Formats: sequence, C-alpha cells, structure tokens
Amino acid sequence: MNAGAWLPLTLVFVVVAVIALWHLATHDVPYMPKWAWALLIIFTFPIGSFIYIAVVMFGAGANRDDAEGNPGDR
Repeated sequence: MNAGAWLPLTLVFVVVAVIALWHLATHDVPYMPKWAWALLIIFTFPIGSFIYIAVVMFGAGANRDDAEGNPGDR
C-alpha cells in the first residue's frame, strides 16, 4: 500500500485534533475537566477529537429529554 495515499487523511485528522485542542484551551467546557478532555483528544486520536467537537462545540444531546420525558438543560 502506498504510504503517500494516507497523507491527506492523516493531515485532516491532525488539523481536527489541533482545532479541538485550541478550542479546549480557549473556552470553558462542560461535562468533564479540561485535563480529561485533553487526554481523550490525545490518547484516542483521531476519534477523541470528533467526540469533543460533537459534544462540546455542537452541543450534542444538550437539549434532549431524558428517558422519562423530563426536559434537559434548556
């Protein structure tokens, strides 16, 4: 397999991780301490940065009702 073919995909993953770490350093974050988010982003590369972006930056699940129908954080 050609290693050069993986370069664009790897570059995208690295850029997304850097964006997530930059956002983490410059904003307050919910759910976990900053150090825990940083460990998640770094040690579960590349999926950790996508989890961070979905949960923190886009607020996935922030306005959903729980299983009993009680409203979430609105």
